[in-house]
Amino acid sequence: MSAPRLIGLDWGTSSLRAYLLGGNGTILEARSADSGIMRVESGGFAQALDAACADWLAAHPALPLLLAGMIGSKQGWLEAPYCACPADARVISQSLVRLQLGDTRSTHIVPGLSTTGVSGVPDVMRGEETQIIGALPATGSHLAVLPGTHSKWAWVENGTVRGFASFMTGEVYAALTGHTILGRMMRADAPHDGAAFARGVAYGREAPEALLSRMFSARTLGLFGQLGQAALPSYLSGLLIGSEIGAAMRMTPHAGTVTILGNPNLTQRYTEAFALAGIPTQAGTADCAALGLWRIALAAGLIGVD
Repeated sequence: MSAPRLIGLDWGTSSLRAYLLGGNGTILEARSADSGIMRVESGGFAQALDAACADWLAAHPALPLLLAGMIGSKQGWLEAPYCACPADARVISQSLVRLQLGDTRSTHIVPGLSTTGVSGVPDVMRGEETQIIGALPATGSHLAVLPGTHSKWAWVENGTVRGFASFMTGEVYAALTGHTILGRMMRADAPHDGAAFARGVAYGREAPEALLSRMFSARTLGLFGQLGQAALPSYLSGLLIGSEIGAAMRMTPHAGTVTILGNPNLTQRYTEAFALAGIPTQAGTADCAALGLWRIALAAGLIGVD
């Protein structure tokens, strides 16, 4: 087994994932905890870190520690200002923020990324950049799609994130089903309905600019008996995802290889929606954040080349 070379944490809003990494970014051990930044009380991040991996820290006092994700936000441990696109592992590594832990260990936080659209409006991501750096090869044109509460679409060329766009698809779905009249007619615990989902994808992708109007179909199709209570959640999910895909693909009709990074359930939904649109995809590797942390640490000189 390779000797440990780096301790890396992907520390998000609701959870954290800790990695003990060996040569070439090999995962020697991985752990997860429900200790996301919004669940850590009174700024007790040092205690949460110890709870996650105090034994690693004690056993390997000379290993560098690299943190990525929302831990570097304004609500996190120490803010790591956004790094402007275009950015690759080298550019990101130059903007690492040093975190003092009261010992001699080299500890840094990875910055998020920012971009500015053609209308001059800024967009940001934090944590996804590390997954992208870890998931994609250093050559070729790629489109990385990261489904979630705030989905991210990142256009990557030869390992460099050229730009990206955010879509509040997951949060809008939660708001519509939980806090509007649309949710009143739905059976929230219903299993996935493929036919209803496909109908929603097609209707949303056809005219993403009409989403505010077409969302109301999640009520009218129920009122007129075309979709039942169990089918409506899948239909609305498909409508929102289809609209997201339609809008994003208009930004870049020639996207290159499409790689989907996310939890298995969301990845499956997006894979299904892309297939309905005739767009082939591939799933990103699991724990790609670990390799991203490794590549950024390598670029920063925190660890040596194998």
